[in-house]
Amino acid sequence: MKMQAFPTPRQRPDDLGLGGLALLALSAADEVCEAVPELQAHGFFVAIGKRMAALEPLDGVNDAAALSMRINEFWHALDWGEIELVLASDGIIVRHRDLPTRIAPDPKGHWSAMLLGVLEGAYDCWFRALGSGPALKTRAEWKGETLELRHGR
Repeated sequence: MKMQAFPTPRQRPDDLGLGGLALLALSAADEVCEAVPELQAHGFFVAIGKRMAALEPLDGVNDAAALSMRINEFWHALDWGEIELVLASDGIIVRHRDLPTRIAPDPKGHWSAMLLGVLEGAYDCWFRALGSGPALKTRAEWKGETLELRHGR
């Protein structure tokens, strides 16, 4: 059986033992956050997010409804919640809810830091694949239990 780090959007998460994968990811997040400066750890997590986004190329997406549907299918396959996509005058806002934030005790917040970087990288990659210019940036911040990402100036 071939092992994968992340399921493809068409696989069922139950088939891959994601509980064990989540525990491994938390351990990895702890190791990275403890071993390198915060900015370097964030960059590492952003790079992982970009690799994750590559698993769901957005071929054929030409409007916000289709984009939201495809991204939600991807996160549902991972059991990583769902998004609300809002088109604003100054950019795109993504509200990502129901993320797996309580998989294990995380007193130092490493899991949350990892999720923030991974999702920032994934959304940035998707928006760039859809034609976003270099002057636009993707920023993520926690707002309670929701991770809000903004892509714009």
